[in-house]
Amino acid sequence: MARALTALQFVVVLQGTSLDLSAQDTLEPDGSCRMNGTIVPYAPLREADVVWERRVWRVLDLSADGNVLFRDPQGPNCMGLFDVVRYALLEENSITAYDAGPAGDDDAFRVPFAPMALVELLAGSLEDGDPVVSRFMIKEDWIFDKQRSEMVVRIIGLAPMREVRGEEGELRGHQVMCWLYYPECRLTFARWAADREVNGERLSYEDLFSQRRFTSTVVKVSGEPDRAINAYRTGLDALLRSEETKEQLLHMGFDLWEY
Repeated sequence: MARALTALQFVVVLQGTSLDLSAQDTLEPDGSCRMNGTIVPYAPLREADVVWERRVWRVLDLSADGNVLFRDPQGPNCMGLFDVVRYALLEENSITAYDAGPAGDDDAFRVPFAPMALVELLAGSLEDGDPVVSRFMIKEDWIFDKQRSEMVVRIIGLAPMREVRGEEGELRGHQVMCWLYYPECRLTFARWAADREVNGERLSYEDLFSQRRFTSTVVKVSGEPDRAINAYRTGLDALLRSEETKEQLLHMGFDLWEY
């Protein structure tokens, strides 16, 4: 079933989420990084209270210092984010992978992968080896709620991006492998530990996302030119434009607070 939702429709759907309780810190008895985690449902949002919204696409680079926990979580027997995704898809069947289309630009959660196609996608072929995933794309909504006078940010989708290399092994870019519907992933991510804080508390991958403990580059914003930032800006210019867009989003909440 198609999951192509507008920003507001997405928020309304989340109001029906029945999963409650906050993330818990208990680890599995086998010493692995599995947690007895649960999630907190999103606060309800009425259509009448929405005065501004934008859909944002950003790229999380696993090689960035601020994203090291997504690649190398702290603790014995812990798995990186992509390994958690692969385990959830192939072993647990707890989440669904959606085809990104021939061009890799279909992020509407329309067509789920068939089981064998999913195995081939995630395992790679004998000639190519396992896919090397060094980036994730995030699709999210920024919504200003005038009732609470706050900016609400909701992640909608998450897409692992595999490295694309040429015949000589040179890196030619990154390609979206599939899209994951993030609300469906929240409980799974809440059950895998990624870090331990100074006070001994465990942080899950859901904690890292919900607390925005990552760095990223904005590549597209709804209402801007209907193309990715790197399609009309290049190099340092594209990076500066991305940073400018992030600043605009952050300051928009302060501007609208006076609404």
